[in-house]
Parts: sequence; structure tokens; C-alpha cells
Amino acid sequence: MKNRLAILTLLCLCMTFIASGQNYVDSLTIELDSHYIKSDLPGFAVALVDQDRVIYEHGFGFADRLTKAPFTPETILNVGSVSKTIVGVALVKAIEDGSLTMDTEINSLLPFTIVNPYHKDVPILVRHLCSHSSTLLDTRHYRNTYIAPVENQYLSEGISQDFANFINGHPKMPMIDFLEHIYSEEGKWYRSRNFLKEKPGAVFHYSNLNAALAAYLIQTAAVKPFDFYTEEKILEPLGMTSSAWKTDYLDKSKFATRYFPNGDIVPDYALITYPDGGFYSCVADMAKFLVTIIKMSTGTSEYLNDKYTNILLPGDEDLDRVFWGINEDTRNVGHSGSDPGTQADLQFNLDRKIGRVILTNINAEDNKDLEEQYGDIFSILAKYEKLIIR
Repeated sequence: MKNRLAILTLLCLCMTFIASGQNYVDSLTIELDSHYIKSDLPGFAVALVDQDRVIYEHGFGFADRLTKAPFTPETILNVGSVSKTIVGVALVKAIEDGSLTMDTEINSLLPFTIVNPYHKDVPILVRHLCSHSSTLLDTRHYRNTYIAPVENQYLSEGISQDFANFINGHPKMPMIDFLEHIYSEEGKWYRSRNFLKEKPGAVFHYSNLNAALAAYLIQTAAVKPFDFYTEEKILEPLGMTSSAWKTDYLDKSKFATRYFPNGDIVPDYALITYPDGGFYSCVADMAKFLVTIIKMSTGTSEYLNDKYTNILLPGDEDLDRVFWGINEDTRNVGHSGSDPGTQADLQFNLDRKIGRVILTNINAEDNKDLEEQYGDIFSILAKYEKLIIR
């Protein structure tokens, strides 16, 4: 009789837990859906994850306003500067392979020389790139990285002609040529003001081109194109089947239409310095990626052991963060990203080991109301994250 009573009690507890979990999912979905209806966001998807699994993922609104195609966790977009988290993992994998180190001088792997003109005797190291202390500036020429992948494709109604003209006016060139033009003394855009006056390694100053340079160093050291290297070292092992640096490799039917805050459609564009912001993915794939990262932070990962995880992720005494930022107040680790027609966030709490992914098909940070609406997604997810018992 006691055994039967114990079994019944256990069953009741299990049913209560299952019901509670279902209520949690339903309540979160209802609240996010209500928020979407009141917002001006075209569509978005979110995920909550821990070190073992995807706890929640869901899409809201439209991937395309005209066709009413739904925005789902499988909807694909470029993720802006969240791309740099992929570069970070690729860099640490290259260090694990023995291809380079944090103290490798960048000039040892470049076909030209980069020297801060104010400190010609101080070499720029790999660690300076990935901690944004290289003293390299993006400069006004960084805008030239935005190019049209196909000429004369922007005659459709609703597409922003201003942006089409902007990207059509930029010449295509290999990434290494772009970098040489800015940082080599022989480059056509070179100026001493392309560098900070501080010594390399002395100060933090965020620069997109740090990631582009790091990616070039990886492919040189590994003797393999950077996109192939990340496919082999990251995407395939983690099962990120809807992610790539080049759109040719992806299912175009899953792509979202991108919008400017004024409602215009963003024409297709590409980045010459693609590693700093041109990674294409979806919430479902980025959730898998974040599960792996959180697992690594616990010291129990088979994908990357403690020695290399400690290089990658910020900690209490770690200042050499490999393109992963930390908010020292909230202890959230990750990166945000925004580009024309897209905004993304990927982060996890270093103490609670709970993370979130957000992706929308509008550059919300360029509009005050949209920025607040996008921020409200954070607030809703944060409220439910606190309810997760681990």
C-alpha cells in the first residue's frame, strides 16, 4: 500500500511539473504574441536555452509582409555582428589546431605590413584583434564593404532605391585588397588617422575590421578558405544545417524579406568583409550554437576543453575576450548585431547558464519606437528566464 501511495504521489508530482511546464510555454507564447500584435516589427523569432537543450523557441509575425509567410525559428537572415561570435570560435579552434596563437604577430600571416604609425616598434598581435585593442579603426571607408551581389536587380516596387544606389556605387574586390587599401601604407585609402594614437594592446576600441582581419589570418594559417574552415569546425559538428557565410548554400525559400524602419524593402546586399557581419543563420541553428557555448562555460564540453574555452569566453580575470563581450553588471555574455533589415542578439548568463537568441527582419536600433519594441522582447524573456528551475 505504501509503495502504491508513493507511486501515486510521484505521478501527481510529475503531472504537476508537466502542466507547469506547459503553462510556462503557453504563457510565454501568449505574451510574446500579444507584444508582436502591438508592435511595428515585421516578424521575429526567439529561443531560450541552457547547457543541455533548447528550452523554448517560437516565431511571431511575418518573414514577408506581402505574402504573409510566417517568421519561424527556421527563418534565415544575416545576423550582423553576432557573426563575430562565430569568428571567435573559429579562431580558438585554429589555436587548438596549432595553426596560430594569441601572440602570433599579424604581419607574419599577411601579404602586406600593418603598423600603427604612432608606434612603429609595437607589433599588432592576434590577441589585440580579438579583444578590440588593435588600435585599427574602421574609418569612413568601411561603408564601401556593402556591395550589390547582382547588378541591376532593384527595380521592384517597394525596394529602397537609395540603398540600391548606395551599394551599386561600391566596387567589388577581395577582402584582403579592401584591408590593404585601409591599413597598408601603399593602400589608396591609407591615412595615419586610420589608427588610434594609443599603443596596440593599451585601450579597447571596437572595430568591425578586427574580425575581418582575424578571419583572414585563420584561413592563411589553416591553409583553407575561412568559410570552409567554419563549415568543417563549427557548422557540421553542431548540426547548423541552415547556416552559412554564402547564401548560395542555403534554402532561399526560408529567407526573410528585410525591411527598413520606414517600410521600404532592403535590396539584397553582401559584405566584402563578410566575417564581421555577414553570417546567415536562423534562431534554431543559433540556439544549437548557444547550447554548445553554455556547455563549454560549465567545463563539461567535449567540443572544446577548458584550456581553449578559457581563451574564448570572458571570466572574472579574463580581459582577452575573443569577440565575446560581457556586461559586468548583468554577467550576460554574448554579442548583438544590426545591419540593414536585420537585428539579432545572442547571449547567456555566466552564472545561471541560461541563454537567449533573438532575430528580427528590421534594423530596429535605427528607430526609437522600434528599438523600444525590440527591447521589450528582452524584458519578456528575462521575466520567464527567472522562472526556469535548473
